[in-house]
Amino acid sequence: MNRAEHLRKLRKMLDQVAPGAAIESFDSGLESSGLSEDDAKLVTEGLDGLSRGDEIEPDQQHALEAIVLKRNRPVVNIIENDFSNPPHPWQHLGQADIKRRLKQAIPSIGRIELPGHPRLPYAGTGFVVGANLLMTNRHVAEIFANGFGLQQLTFKPNTPAAIDFRREIIASDPQLLNVKRIAMIHPFWDMALLVVEGLSDDHPALTLSVAHPDELKEREIAVIGYPAQDRRNDIKLQNEIFGGVFDVKRLQPGKLKTRRTIRSFGNLVNSVTHDASTLGGNSGSAIVDLKTGEILGLHFAGLYLDANFAVPTYELARDQRIVQTGVQFSGSVPSTGEWDDVWRRSNMTERTSAPAPLPVTAAGGSVTMNIPLQITVSLGHPSVAPPANLPTDPPETRDEEGLFRRATDEAAIRTAYTRFSRASLESSGFSWSAALGSAVCSHLVYRDRHTVIDTMTNRFGFSDCEFVVNGATQCFVAKSDAVNLVCFRGTESTGDWLINLRLFSIGDDTYGSVHRGFYFAFQSLKETLESLMDDDLPIVLTGHSLGGALATIASAEWNSSVQAVYTFGQPAVGKRDFQEFVGTTLGAKFSRMVNDNDIVPQVPPGYRHVGKLFHFQPGGSLNEGIEAPIDADESPMMSKEEFENYQESLKQVSQTGDVPEVNESIGQESLFPNTTDHRMDQYMRQILRQS
Repeated sequence: MNRAEHLRKLRKMLDQVAPGAAIESFDSGLESSGLSEDDAKLVTEGLDGLSRGDEIEPDQQHALEAIVLKRNRPVVNIIENDFSNPPHPWQHLGQADIKRRLKQAIPSIGRIELPGHPRLPYAGTGFVVGANLLMTNRHVAEIFANGFGLQQLTFKPNTPAAIDFRREIIASDPQLLNVKRIAMIHPFWDMALLVVEGLSDDHPALTLSVAHPDELKEREIAVIGYPAQDRRNDIKLQNEIFGGVFDVKRLQPGKLKTRRTIRSFGNLVNSVTHDASTLGGNSGSAIVDLKTGEILGLHFAGLYLDANFAVPTYELARDQRIVQTGVQFSGSVPSTGEWDDVWRRSNMTERTSAPAPLPVTAAGGSVTMNIPLQITVSLGHPSVAPPANLPTDPPETRDEEGLFRRATDEAAIRTAYTRFSRASLESSGFSWSAALGSAVCSHLVYRDRHTVIDTMTNRFGFSDCEFVVNGATQCFVAKSDAVNLVCFRGTESTGDWLINLRLFSIGDDTYGSVHRGFYFAFQSLKETLESLMDDDLPIVLTGHSLGGALATIASAEWNSSVQAVYTFGQPAVGKRDFQEFVGTTLGAKFSRMVNDNDIVPQVPPGYRHVGKLFHFQPGGSLNEGIEAPIDADESPMMSKEEFENYQESLKQVSQTGDVPEVNESIGQESLFPNTTDHRMDQYMRQILRQS
């Protein structure tokens, strides 16, 4: 997040949490809040600057985050299942009725331990919801569990789990209760149910509300869980807000906000949002209604200065499979068949892969087999089948995907291959059909040479195809009677590539300054590629990730022959002079696709993007715009400092395998917040929505 965007979000968050929804009201009471004169001055000046829409100084920004946000969304210690009363504006948590409700909930919320795990001390938070029944997030459970749905749920080898209901700021001996089995891993919501041995009346089941989320907006709540330090973000700020204490039970008040549709495990879920101060480790936390003491949601993720996301308990009450497990709800609501399809798919996944035996009938010396016969007749446009043994995702995201555990959208991949149209790639001008065809090629290029050539010629109808390799740089050239198609492959490991990405540039006399590594990678293939192309035909260029960067260099080299460029999740390539050159020579012929929060288009620092941007939003909406020269401080790219911090985090995981205590589903509470958004199956999915 660049500084301008950070300040915009900070003002929005301050407006949201301010008493009376007025940013100016923050300065009331500062003198009596215990602040030093210097800190009070920084806060007041920062608020004044933001209210005018001015740029504010970094120390003013820090004061607003570390003092104002801390005061208005505090983090409260829990000691002996009790808590000290927070100051204004949350002093009413000390009122007898509210405090009683919170104290009733605290003993039933615990830390999910991983005894004997070589790296992770705990997985997240969970809370009691029924007889011997604990609720947490699916992404928490999948740290130690295999499978999803209701059947064939198992523990991973040598990875037991337990729950400890203490782990408070004052240390005490662990009191572990073992997780006996996994009762459910929901195939749609980020929710799991665990069976725990030995739960007693000391940890009573909490009651889940069936109130509709639309009726709960602005309801005061408290998140109770175990926030963990986020090593990628501002440690100093975290220490100030959380008092330098992490991994222990805390109470974090806030308010429920509007519902938002976001992506979770490949599904679009209508979650409820809240604005309490949470970190990784809060995954699986209970969101307690201050008014009733009931649980309103299951926290699963958060975006700093934006929103936190929770599974609404109302939605869980609509699923009879959950109700039948014995989860304690405050009442009942009409059930829904909304998630029947994902449940059916989970049941199919759980079934054994062995085929059922064919029915056999014996009569005399003959044997009759009843073989099911299925005939499909299709009238309309011919379709193209995807290659056999189609990979579920490009190689560079497979290992990293284990950190997210989101299912690959195989249906999108197969639909995209089926709708591939060579004619769309041969036509000039932008079309979603051509974008989809380019995405298919950018997915296919990760396959082996034989599969690529066979698919492009025998299935997609190109007259010729050659696969070109020079060290780690790979691509293919396919020709038809109307076009040369050149598709570049991305890196084998996105994580390793980001760790080793350097910022050096090189100047070209024709088109300006570009990234040195991208430049020489393309030059190593240029002569071979030119020998394979038909000089009389226009060129279509495409590629994903690093492949998109190489396609961008190629577009400048061959600009007079280029008919179209389609890139997906590419890093930036050039400086301002390169941006101006491509804008002048290619204009809207260059289409750059970015999926939601894909991290790769945000690097490398100091470089600029080209072409027409198509930015897919979480709910399926689309932002479009031509890339134009912009001031450096307005750039959507990571800063150099942010990028170096990110590289250090990646390096630590690469060297030690030490992942964060919590793998949040989205946003900044995960180590690789945007790896899933970078996958080609997600780009295909978004393009299919448009075409």
